[in-house]
Amino acid sequence: MDTYPQRLADALVLEIKAEMGRQDLSSRALGRMIGESSQYMSTRLDGGNPRTGERVTLNVRDLYAIASALNVEPLELMSRAQRVADGETNVKPFRSRNVGGSPHTDLETVELDITQLAASTDNTPIDPARGEG
Repeated sequence: MDTYPQRLADALVLEIKAEMGRQDLSSRALGRMIGESSQYMSTRLDGGNPRTGERVTLNVRDLYAIASALNVEPLELMSRAQRVADGETNVKPFRSRNVGGSPHTDLETVELDITQLAASTDNTPIDPARGEG
């Protein structure tokens, strides 16, 4: 069942993982930063509970601890997730399996999304010496 709360929870995990990627952090490293085990992080961000396969929904404490470790405001992460859950972004969530259709269908969608995203970004040059980019 695709409900808004579930889409929002999934989008929040996607946004946290995207921020982790930008900062080159693994879930294990993030777990160490917030004082939690890799299994704790895995149940919330990765594969879920090893026995049931279900992901544990992030709670407010998790959100604040993770946001603090990532040096991002919790409300910023939630705002990003809300835009994804509301369908206001042109980036589609990654689908781990190709279900039916051409094996290239998902790749073509991703390439189109990246092209659209690139076309909508600010092209102002960045200066790495000033800590930009």
